[in-house]
Amino acid sequence: EHALVRRLEADLRDHVDDLEIDPFGNLVATLRGPERTPSLMIAAHSDEIGAIVKAIEPDGMIRFERVGGVVETLLVGRAVRVRGLPGVIGAKAGHITPPAERLIAPALRDLYLDLGCDDSEAVAALGVRVGDAIAYDAPLRRLANPDRISGKAIDNRIGCAVVVELAQRLRDREPQATIHLVITTQEEVGLRGAEIVTYRLDPTAAIVIDTMPCGGTPDVSATRDLPVTIGAGPVITLSSQGASRGAIAQPAMTAHLVRHARALGRPWQRGLFQGGNSDAAAVHLVRAGVPTGIVNLARRYSHSPVEVLDIHDAVGALDLIEAFAREFSAETDLSFFAADTMTPA
Repeated sequence: EHALVRRLEADLRDHVDDLEIDPFGNLVATLRGPERTPSLMIAAHSDEIGAIVKAIEPDGMIRFERVGGVVETLLVGRAVRVRGLPGVIGAKAGHITPPAERLIAPALRDLYLDLGCDDSEAVAALGVRVGDAIAYDAPLRRLANPDRISGKAIDNRIGCAVVVELAQRLRDREPQATIHLVITTQEEVGLRGAEIVTYRLDPTAAIVIDTMPCGGTPDVSATRDLPVTIGAGPVITLSSQGASRGAIAQPAMTAHLVRHARALGRPWQRGLFQGGNSDAAAVHLVRAGVPTGIVNLARRYSHSPVEVLDIHDAVGALDLIEAFAREFSAETDLSFFAADTMTPA
């Protein structure tokens, strides 16, 4: 998170009235409104899934533990970085792998990371130590269809990019409310940063932007399994994690988002975030409760080094949230029955 938060601080500072980073790494970039006006928090998380150095063997190989939703089948033979240093996760030579083992993912405890060092002293000389972060080494690239991008940590670097663009676009708005553009930390390990920063800001309302897995591939149906797809616009999400342990988007916030989506005339989707969660699950429960809307971007190959996203979906999310933020004011009805008076969502 550190390098990314530093980069985002530099990208945001000249476009906002105030910018601060709390002791947990949450970045808050504020566009001030008049006194005694409501506040809107727009949040995306900065962290990514990965691993952490657990131990260094005498022969220089590194043992590690997962951080976030890493899947063992996606680890073997992968290029990774530790403290920015290039390495690989070892793979047993195919020539000596018994047929029965070829179809089974190794247990995490059996995996190891190779920096090319011959002993633990050489690893220590590189500055690598227990607790260091490990990330996929998978640079962002365009696919043959240039509207589609692929790489690691699209979850949720694309949300961070939307936040930066919002700061630039909203600078010239008519100030009817204070807008907090927030980059949260530790989402992938328990939504921790979001809870901390929401408690401190105590916003009137919030929008959380994140990515979500989708259907539309041979192994994941867009009807039976995950009924959202890339290239069909941003997803106005109604609930996450089966709602019981996640979030149910506040109906008025959802209705306002739908109203703006229809007015823009761009593609958009309605969806449920099945089997996953976002910062919204923490944000909406803080203090007396924060009316929260959820905007997700569909991505293929979730939590892999080759996540795929359609850039037009991100532009659609940017336009949608900008429209909401420009209109948001003391007149925005967030009451329990507000959605009943609007066009059905």
